[in-house]
Amino acid sequence: MFLKKIIFSGIFLLFLLNAFAQFGSVSGVVLDKESGDKIPFASVSVFSAATGDLVGGSVSSAKGKFKVEKLDAGEYKVVVSFIGYGAETMPSISISDNKQNVNLGEVAIVASSVELDDIEVKGITGTTSKKIDRQTYRASDFETASGGTAVDVLNKLPSVSVDPDGTVSLRGTSDFMVYLNGKPTQMEASVLLNQIAASNIENIDVITVPTARFDAQGKGGIINISTKKNGADGLSISANGLLGGAPWGNVTDKYSGYNLTDNRYGGGLNLVYRKEDVTLYGGANYNYRNVNGKRVGDARLLQENGSYYHMVADGERPEWYENYSANFGLDYAVTEMSNVSASYYYGNRTEGRSAFYVYNNFYGDVDKNPIPGIDPENHWIYNPNTDNRYGKFHTANIDLTQKFDNKSQVKLSLLYEHSELSRELDNQNFSFDKPADKVEDLLLHFNQTDNTPLDGFRTSVEYEKEFENESKLGIGFQPQFVHQKGGYNYDTLDVNSGNWGTSDKFNNDIELSRAIYAGYVDYSGTFGDLSVIAGLRLEYTDQLLEIGNPDYVDIFDRPKQTEYKVQQLDWFPTLHMQFQMNEKNALTFAASRRINRPPTKNMAPFLYRRHYEVYLVGDPELEPESLTNFELSLDKKAGNQSLTLTGFYRGTDNAIFRVNTVYEEENVLIRSYTNSGNVQALGAELNANLSIGKLAKFFVGGSLYNFNTQGEVFGYKEDNSSTNWSLKGNMNLFLTQGLKLTLDFDARSATVTTQGENYNFYMSNAAVNYTPKKLAGWDFSLKVLDLFSSNLEGLNTRAYNARQQQIFYQEVEYDRYGPIVELGVTYSLNLNGKSNKKAGSVFGKEQF
Repeated sequence: MFLKKIIFSGIFLLFLLNAFAQFGSVSGVVLDKESGDKIPFASVSVFSAATGDLVGGSVSSAKGKFKVEKLDAGEYKVVVSFIGYGAETMPSISISDNKQNVNLGEVAIVASSVELDDIEVKGITGTTSKKIDRQTYRASDFETASGGTAVDVLNKLPSVSVDPDGTVSLRGTSDFMVYLNGKPTQMEASVLLNQIAASNIENIDVITVPTARFDAQGKGGIINISTKKNGADGLSISANGLLGGAPWGNVTDKYSGYNLTDNRYGGGLNLVYRKEDVTLYGGANYNYRNVNGKRVGDARLLQENGSYYHMVADGERPEWYENYSANFGLDYAVTEMSNVSASYYYGNRTEGRSAFYVYNNFYGDVDKNPIPGIDPENHWIYNPNTDNRYGKFHTANIDLTQKFDNKSQVKLSLLYEHSELSRELDNQNFSFDKPADKVEDLLLHFNQTDNTPLDGFRTSVEYEKEFENESKLGIGFQPQFVHQKGGYNYDTLDVNSGNWGTSDKFNNDIELSRAIYAGYVDYSGTFGDLSVIAGLRLEYTDQLLEIGNPDYVDIFDRPKQTEYKVQQLDWFPTLHMQFQMNEKNALTFAASRRINRPPTKNMAPFLYRRHYEVYLVGDPELEPESLTNFELSLDKKAGNQSLTLTGFYRGTDNAIFRVNTVYEEENVLIRSYTNSGNVQALGAELNANLSIGKLAKFFVGGSLYNFNTQGEVFGYKEDNSSTNWSLKGNMNLFLTQGLKLTLDFDARSATVTTQGENYNFYMSNAAVNYTPKKLAGWDFSLKVLDLFSSNLEGLNTRAYNARQQQIFYQEVEYDRYGPIVELGVTYSLNLNGKSNKKAGSVFGKEQF
């Protein structure tokens, strides 16, 4: 009996100990390190740090989540692995009475490599992936863009295009914001993107319907550039160089003696030093690129007597782009719960073009035939002109992050920028003897300069709280301030005396003060198979633009004033919903309202003589545009194959049009900007990742949409529509160990504009990339751009008056010579781990 009592008491005591035992847990989410995709069915193993014995394990869910429970207090090692990926080990995981549940957060694993008969095959991840609020593209898959800039990478993506002036457009609009490593910038998109080296880019996020946390500025949404993740313990080095050209296409302009080439060269050096809780980084990059090409143009202007004044132009048109930048900064983990980061960035950009056009000018009918009784007055003009834009950007920022034990955190950010922005345009007209093919006397000479420095501040206070059900609430206040002041000088040469004189009629100055007070609240959560992000953003704009000379050249018939104010409160709701239909299929819906405020350069009433036939002037009365976005996406996966089909709608009210008319005082075309209508885009976009075995992968992206622009321009109602399409493809073939071939193509249809049409376009490129096994860290690439010499872009523009008479027509064709060959070399040492965060110009490049 006594023995039975002892046994019973022992069992009861063990039961009590088990009932009141303090067990811990380890949880987290498994991600693909490069694409950011959640990885289901990954193995999670927990080992005792003391004995090395396996004490627990789990498998990640369809959404990549895992949790290993019933762990005693102690020290553990956690290993996460998956087929085709290298294992990720996290040592020194401590569980104690004070910290029973350890959340590892996002655990990123990397695709591994295996060798098959001298062929190295990496675990292949898709070129693109879809998330609830964005489409993400892997930059490394677009080898033909290596050695270039972010613009070259973006030009490979569906619904993205680059026009002859280098302007980047997303779904038909160039008005979108650029974020760098998740940090907002308000610079002109094309300018910033031309300063980011393609070799430094990890991923590109295209966020066409941003959440409330993001700025509401920009019709096209947001493009976020994530730089490569660098910096294992100790010193990490990345160096690259580029040399290229097309000597077989070099041309010397016979009138000016200018040598046109496609020569380009550049390089960069980036250093990261990481030791325990401190990361120091810095770098410098330089890139110079010439573009060899010509322009053919044909313009006609209606005259009072019913004839047309024709200007038929032909000539060389070289372009050049020079960028150099330097940055340095630090990240310091003060404690496990707090972090400080600071950085400084300097950028210097010059972009310019010259034009050496010979014009044949005469009067005739619409088909250029002589009109009886009207003197054709046939004469020839040689018009060399050069347009240079300069920008120097200084940016400093500091960020503080404080986390709390209750799964909440506060982020504080402060950014200051000073930008020096200037421009110089030199324009000459010479008489030209066509039979002798000879330039003769100087007739006119104009010189235009402006200098508009800018200072900007941006602050941000954000609070985020995570609840037990893993839902999150975010609240933020993000004010920003911009001040820009400068002047414009218009000088004319007296060709008889040789003296320069300024023009009070055209000289002007401006001062812009803009404050935007922004705040947001958003909530994200998961309810079974449904994930939701809902938010509301408020922005109050207080803007004053002051004009020094209200008697400027203007193409609109309306009163002029010295001050233009914008004071308005806007609200921007956002909604994202994703329904996980099963492990392989998901349905996503997104909607938002946004705003687009015009940059100062489009409002400044400065008159630029772009060349003999076209002038340009800003409009200070421009008001912000408002727009509405909707998207519905289906994401499907089948083994290594995946595709995303997205239907979208974008409607823009109070749309800003670039409009053209005739400047009768000098019988030339003149263009400006005005709010005069609405624009709509409705269609679908397809992204597909396709694999053939493990030695090749393909990315195909395309879009098909209806584009409509409606408005009243100078009394004439415009209503233009077109069915637009684009098709882009990228193929990576892993030929042998370390040898890869990349081929891509880009084709897009013609599209209407407010007053004309842009023509269709196609181009193809190739690249061979070699990483020798015996030269660790070295990478060599050989690219051939514009394989079939098809880099030809054209457009036409026309305008009507209120009587529906066509008052002018202009057609232009740009031919950029090819093919072009580039050789790139990269050396990397000890690169693995921490991301390199760089400050970038926030306000100035928007005005560049």
